[in-house]
Amino acid sequence: MDFEFTDEQKQLRKEVRQFLEKEIAPIADERDAKGALSRQELVGYIKMLMPFGYYNGMMPEEFGGKGYSNTTMAMLIEELSRVWSGLSAAIWIASTLNGMVAALPVFRKKYLERVMAGELISCGAITEPDAGSNAAAMRTTIVRKGDHWVLNGNKTWISDGSVADVLNVLAIADPGDGTMGSAMAIVERATTPFEHRELHKIGWRAFPTAELFFKDCRVPDDHVLSGTISSGGDGRSRTAYEAMMADFEKARSTMAVLGVGVCQAAVDATIDYVKKREQFGRPIGGFQMIQEMVADMIMDTDAARFLTYRAWQRIDEGKRARLESSIAKAYACEAAVRVASRAVEIHGAMGIDENHSIHRYLRDARSLPIPDGTTQIQKLVIGREALGIRAFHQE
Repeated sequence: MDFEFTDEQKQLRKEVRQFLEKEIAPIADERDAKGALSRQELVGYIKMLMPFGYYNGMMPEEFGGKGYSNTTMAMLIEELSRVWSGLSAAIWIASTLNGMVAALPVFRKKYLERVMAGELISCGAITEPDAGSNAAAMRTTIVRKGDHWVLNGNKTWISDGSVADVLNVLAIADPGDGTMGSAMAIVERATTPFEHRELHKIGWRAFPTAELFFKDCRVPDDHVLSGTISSGGDGRSRTAYEAMMADFEKARSTMAVLGVGVCQAAVDATIDYVKKREQFGRPIGGFQMIQEMVADMIMDTDAARFLTYRAWQRIDEGKRARLESSIAKAYACEAAVRVASRAVEIHGAMGIDENHSIHRYLRDARSLPIPDGTTQIQKLVIGREALGIRAFHQE
């Protein structure tokens, strides 16, 4: 398999990196430390980065988008994660509904103009207090009442949940049918008010994350997708739950590429540091133990990158990437923790200084293995694919 970028991708990466180093890198540490971005701030960053393809890069050219491949978008996500992982994750999540806007006329008519202006923040809402790794245990319900639906429930750890204009909420429409009775509710904050509470994290501090409370929220009939809502590349009809689970292949591959960005940031900073930092009359990069640690960091980063882009390549080829995305997510996110931790060790006291980027890399890396299926869940998926034996009932 060939993971080499095309000349066009290499040129785009060069231009993006130059811009990010000049405009984003100098402010990342200070702004990240202040906590969650406001909606206005996030929209501002989106508009700043849209010319390169962030947020709207995969929108079809006929609608004004770039028409980029998944692999090109992954490259862009990696580059921004290398500079500011929390912002990269927030912008990626903000485009959650863009694919649906492009595919469905009812949403295209309503949201396309705002999407192409970079002014529609969207997100997905699946996780609940008692339904994390076991998403099938969700309790949020949506019930038809005449010409509309009523949504009730509690979602938590929802990325961009505190700033999103439109949310894709997974709920149960028919409790007696389990996940087969699931539905997607497209909830507009302006017309279907709900309460939220910001959640503060060890890493990704600028990345808005919230708990959401829906109480008798009225949702228009044409904003609820229930029953059979899609057919995947394999031609199989899917329920709302199954469709969202299928999307986890992209979500896990995205988490992996965010991890690769953090790995590369830690490697770059460490190489620069060990060439300049002197002890015992010589640069510490000349010591064998330091070189071994740097070599381990580079090997982890390269392995994570190849596993990650293998998953993205399969997705671009229209193939299922359940196994590849789980391998990439598990390895790259854990690699980010190892690489960032070694970077802290090598930087010594500077590595634990809250005002230093290395400290942020480690905090962000520690956040990566948990969302979109923990490392342990990924290993169970890998085991199931290898053995044909389920260790649990649902992903």
